[in-house]
Amino acid sequence: MTEEKMVKEKEALVLELEPSDLDTLAEILSTIKFLRNFMNDQMLHDVSEIMSALFKLTNAMASTDLVDIMERGLQDPELDKALLTPPKVGTWGLIRAMKDEEVRKGMGIMIELLKAIGRASTS
Repeated sequence: MTEEKMVKEKEALVLELEPSDLDTLAEILSTIKFLRNFMNDQMLHDVSEIMSALFKLTNAMASTDLVDIMERGLQDPELDKALLTPPKVGTWGLIRAMKDEEVRKGMGIMIELLKAIGRASTS
């Protein structure tokens, strides 16, 4: 490599940076240094355990109709109305609501879910 070619390559590497660019570059390098120091084997292990648990939960939920039922329930226009102006329901209102077939189905699903959680917590 000739000396003239090396000089041209060095000139090509010269950057004109404004002070704000230098500040930004310093912040980026500081962030990279922080992340490099933060990323250690223990942290990666902890993150992988959390992600594993989330993937197991997602897989379990995806293999049931629970997600579809919850999605349809959350898209119900009556729920939107109730969220905007929540009804005040007392003990007697709760008892009256138990006469509604939809409430009874929902309560049945929730009770079965609670039973399943209880069984899982004792095993």
